[in-house]
Amino acid sequence: MNRLVRFFGLVAFVSVGAAHAQTQFQGTGFYIGNPVASSAVPRHNSFVSKVSQLPNTTTSFIDYRYPIWSATASEPQWGSSARWHANNLALLTSAQHLNRRDSAGRPGITPIVSVGLTDEPTAFRLNLPADDPNYGKYSETAAVQMMKNIAAGKYDSGTYRVWPAIFDAYKAAGFAKIYLRIGWEQNGDWYGWQARSTASRDAYISAWRHVATLAHNYAAANGMAIETVWSPSASYGNFGIAEEATYPGDSYVDVIAPTAYANIWNATRNADRSAWHDWTTRQNVTLEQWYANAANRKHSWDYPASDYWNATRGWGIPAAIAFAVSRNKPFGLSETGTGNAGMTTQGGGPVDEGDYALYLAERLSPAISKGLQVEFIDIWAVATGSDGRDFLSGSRPAEAKSWKELGAIMAAATAKKNVARTKRVVASSSYSSALGVANAVDANTSTRWAAKDGSPTQWLYVDLGQRFTISRVKLNWGEGYGAAYKIQLSNDAKTWTDIYSTTTGNGAVDDIVGLQGLARYVRVQCSARAGGWNLSMREVEVYP
Repeated sequence: MNRLVRFFGLVAFVSVGAAHAQTQFQGTGFYIGNPVASSAVPRHNSFVSKVSQLPNTTTSFIDYRYPIWSATASEPQWGSSARWHANNLALLTSAQHLNRRDSAGRPGITPIVSVGLTDEPTAFRLNLPADDPNYGKYSETAAVQMMKNIAAGKYDSGTYRVWPAIFDAYKAAGFAKIYLRIGWEQNGDWYGWQARSTASRDAYISAWRHVATLAHNYAAANGMAIETVWSPSASYGNFGIAEEATYPGDSYVDVIAPTAYANIWNATRNADRSAWHDWTTRQNVTLEQWYANAANRKHSWDYPASDYWNATRGWGIPAAIAFAVSRNKPFGLSETGTGNAGMTTQGGGPVDEGDYALYLAERLSPAISKGLQVEFIDIWAVATGSDGRDFLSGSRPAEAKSWKELGAIMAAATAKKNVARTKRVVASSSYSSALGVANAVDANTSTRWAAKDGSPTQWLYVDLGQRFTISRVKLNWGEGYGAAYKIQLSNDAKTWTDIYSTTTGNGAVDDIVGLQGLARYVRVQCSARAGGWNLSMREVEVYP
């Protein structure tokens, strides 16, 4: 599966051809992969170039393919894995390479340290002879016992001192803070710590709590911040054990950050599996028609295990957000990306996936407006298509553009920023240059736009410069105001979709909240005027 994110400072980047700087989203992250500079520097810089965001976190994986402890090793192998990652990431942030240090000279990229709760040799019996019929097969009994050993403190101190050795590695490398992502994607069947029964679930929770307690105690004793991350998969089904039932508890978990990908693993078939079920029309369609309807893909992203007879099955992004809100926890996406190889009956999607990042924005932005704190979004540049290239290569322009737009949307949503301010604006007419339409977005309510005459059918639209989620529009009217008007959205300034209308406008300020939409252009279209003069607008404000 894939990996994580966060930020220390705000940095503005000017995109090519843009008239204004794009604001940095503090929670933008990027999985750099191998932290050795020769590999990591080009990937980091390519990401910054394509997405116009500076990644502030990246995931490190403590290598669970090795035993957690071995009598033949000079030190715990998980500890040496942590030391290698910590030292190389710290070196990467130095002036010699990325020059990403904070004001105190500490590494300026926060690692998301992913640690398992079993190792593969134990859980998959790789320690058996190669000719043993059980070699490589998952053993729930062995996995449960290992998690019980962790919970009992076997790897805390003395000869078996593993967990503190991991924390030591990052402290010694100069990191003031790490995220600790413990036993991720436990609702899948690909890791040894999978929660597939009551016994494995209980062992998972006990081991998770023990490691979290060790981490919190270590941080307090060593002047370091360690935030624990609970990270189920939001892209698959489970074993019948609800994801919430594997939650370790509020006192142990600091951040709820699932993994989520664009791949659709089961395009919904109809009842007899002779065709595909369209969630919009409720009709049978071809596979090509199913994929062409964006609503079908969004439905599968919302409910990754949905099928014809159970439309809302699966723990997707909405359920994950709702759970974080219910627990009053910060939210994140510890791994997210596309990775489609093309459309097949079993899954996939467009090779150049431009919709998924904006889908994430549509789900996250309204929650932010209601108080959700988004800690990080860790973007993976996953190889797609038959050529195996990713968006860093420049050959996936729609995907690269969508990640760039996501960064701007999240920055604006988090800052509650008016994205219409000083943007290009067009009107049906203007009374004079002094009452020109630019006055409607100049952040100054003492200036105003006025229409050329008293005709009620006047309009103005704002070009936001890119697509944004739209949840709020604030209209500060002049003397002549819209008694009847609509708010409309468009991505081409030609075809418009209504998201709000009223016939009872009374002037002054209309602050319209709870809107839902995603668009580049926002238009106010009036059909009836009231007040003492031509239609007039002091300010139009638009918020994600």
